[in-house]
Amino acid sequence: MKRIIFSVFIFAALTGCNDDNILEVQKPFEVKIISQDGQPVEGATIEGGIDWDAYRVITNSDGKAILGEKALKRGAVIYKTNYLPISVSSISQTTYTLRKTEKQLKLIGDVVGKAVRFRQNELITIDYQGNYHLYSYNDQSVTEIFTQHLHDSVNAVPEHQLIGDKLWLATHNNGIFVYSIQNPSSPQLLFSLPVTGYLGPFAVKDSFLVVGDRWNPGPVRFFVFEPNGDFREISRVQNYFVRKITFVGNYLILVGNSDCLPTVFDVTNVFSPRVVFNGLDWEHQTGFFYNQNLILIPYNAYGGDNAILDYKVLDLSNPASPTALNTFSADSWLTGLASDNIAYGNYYYHNQTISLLEGNISSYSFNTVATVSEGTIDGIGGAYPPYFIIGNRLWKLVDRN
Repeated sequence: MKRIIFSVFIFAALTGCNDDNILEVQKPFEVKIISQDGQPVEGATIEGGIDWDAYRVITNSDGKAILGEKALKRGAVIYKTNYLPISVSSISQTTYTLRKTEKQLKLIGDVVGKAVRFRQNELITIDYQGNYHLYSYNDQSVTEIFTQHLHDSVNAVPEHQLIGDKLWLATHNNGIFVYSIQNPSSPQLLFSLPVTGYLGPFAVKDSFLVVGDRWNPGPVRFFVFEPNGDFREISRVQNYFVRKITFVGNYLILVGNSDCLPTVFDVTNVFSPRVVFNGLDWEHQTGFFYNQNLILIPYNAYGGDNAILDYKVLDLSNPASPTALNTFSADSWLTGLASDNIAYGNYYYHNQTISLLEGNISSYSFNTVATVSEGTIDGIGGAYPPYFIIGNRLWKLVDRN
């Protein structure tokens, strides 16, 4: 009898005498995803959690998915290609709406690497391992015509540039290699420059080469080179992180952190570069070039708490005195412009979703019109609107049916 009474006491202590205090037993629960027109969304991903309690489920043809009990009332993100991702602070057994994008990206086929040259029906890419690829494509398919590993020492390519028909490749620790791709199916090594170090952004003008350091505050190194590969360092500048670098006339423009947005050197005398402008902008963290403009990226981009971000446009037509033209907003974290009217970036509620946006840098805003949410780890690899390389795949931006 005492054992029975004791057991009842323990049960009462755990549950309380009021039914409202009975412990809730959590069980797997069902979530349904529909579009704005009420149709079930098949293939939508629902994911959340961290480490040991992370989960990822896909909706079925009825737009439904079963989530484990650990997901209940936890944060989650819901996404699918050509839909606008949503963030849910406390997911539960209910129906959520994913909005279809205004336009859509149509998958054409697989490609590898970043675009070297992208034009109608022809695409040349270089991948990080130093493999050169030549493709032909149309609206239905993409075909690899030629591929070649360019050189035993070209095995890590963080940066490249195409100048005329010359492909310049910066490598990690193996210098810079220059190839002629006048015949796209037969790249020819012209010369190499054994510049030391873990190379990053670089710029070329005539017989001058400038190399920056993305990870350390300098040096920015200036070289003169000959077509036979002879080269020598002629000057260097300390204390600049370099994310982007370009020549505009006799000026070298660096983009780094907030204390270098931008920094402009007069390089009329490349043996003695002279700072003529240094932009300090503590509201912006970096930027990217577009034509003769520099687009400054706000500090709360890439993971901030604001879904609508304002970008500043600087006019570089007079590099010695950059001028603020205007600002525009965007509903994604922008990383580049493909044309005057098309931008690309990462969508606010899910940074693995690549978004294409339409607008104009002279107008008030860019708005997301299409997305790719799966297999995007390699990001944007190139653009020739309406064609885009996203996540090592070729896509075309089209109207919705």
